[in-house]
Amino acid sequence: MAISLQTVKNIATSVGRPAEGILFSRKITIPRQLNPQNLRFIDSGISGRDIYTFNIQNSAQKRLSPKELDNIRQAFKDMRSSSLQGLETTKGLDAYDLYLLNKQLSAETSEFILMSLGARPAMATGYPTSIVEKIKSKNFDIIIEDANNYAVIINKEAAFENICRNKNFYTQRLSLPKTATDEDVYKILTGDNSPLRYKTNSDIIGMILGFPRKDNMIFQLERSAGLDYTLRENLPKYKEALLKELHSPNCVYAKFDDTFKKELEDAINSIKSIKHSEELGLPYGYQFINFVDDTPEIARINKSIREATSKMEKINTANQKAADEEFWHNLTDTDPQKQLEEFAKSMQEEAAKLQTTTNPQNIMDNFFKSMQEGLASFTTTPAKNPFDNVI
Repeated sequence: MAISLQTVKNIATSVGRPAEGILFSRKITIPRQLNPQNLRFIDSGISGRDIYTFNIQNSAQKRLSPKELDNIRQAFKDMRSSSLQGLETTKGLDAYDLYLLNKQLSAETSEFILMSLGARPAMATGYPTSIVEKIKSKNFDIIIEDANNYAVIINKEAAFENICRNKNFYTQRLSLPKTATDEDVYKILTGDNSPLRYKTNSDIIGMILGFPRKDNMIFQLERSAGLDYTLRENLPKYKEALLKELHSPNCVYAKFDDTFKKELEDAINSIKSIKHSEELGLPYGYQFINFVDDTPEIARINKSIREATSKMEKINTANQKAADEEFWHNLTDTDPQKQLEEFAKSMQEEAAKLQTTTNPQNIMDNFFKSMQEGLASFTTTPAKNPFDNVI
């Protein structure tokens, strides 16, 4: 009969070995649970996030199945339990930095994982940036606003795909010529005067975070018009206010071409219900307000999440294998002869103490304590490694 790894771990634990000693080389930390009420559309990340919740039925197609969502949640959980090891963004961090990063990101850890794996072009975090600054990789850029403990982490490959897909938006929004390259756009987004630093650019921020393009622009109009989110409950007035802002001479889209304005106008008129991304079947880590049902965009996001989940599962498998090998190394890296000598030495020391002790009760207490400690640490036959195919 094969001996399971869990059985061996249970036996090792029962003899009093601490988890951070024989089982693992570092202390195990329990990740904080994600709060299901933290539903939000990220504004600039500087002035905080607005929290909106809705209970409207979803009609988007190609949504993630319940089984897929369970797999995603488990993959996130496993990634957190290994302190985000295995990601390119965390390769240069030591164990303590990994612990701090995992702790500081908290509920934003899912966003960090998706961004690291390319499912999102970027993520914004309002947490202290001291650990974020240690992320060193040629494939990632970081924009830091020290005064507000605010940072945007950008996955360069995913960002360039995002820029290419939304090139018309970026060139007009950034007042660039039509001949501008993807590199020209990226340099502005990551430059010293990056528009990602300013709360007036909610659409640009939403776009680089990977949210659906129409939602980004409607959210921008809502903010630039100064509309209170409660007006969303009155759709006729809400649409009227959005259209008024769209055709205002001071609108950020005033100089956009007619094709763009017509597309956005049609999107506003098509608003039937306003949902949260959770109602579209999206997991935590990809949260935004859905003003219009944009099935191709949701399908794109779902595809990127599925691909990231597959990558996560492979990383988690590798992390678990490494942890198991470390467990067996720690368990079998013992010398029975040395243990026996140490046990005999402890008995001699205890015998010497008995000669100077006059309290019989203390004699018995000390003796039994010494026996228990010695037996707990004494191993006559080293455990064998299951990776050597021994049953």
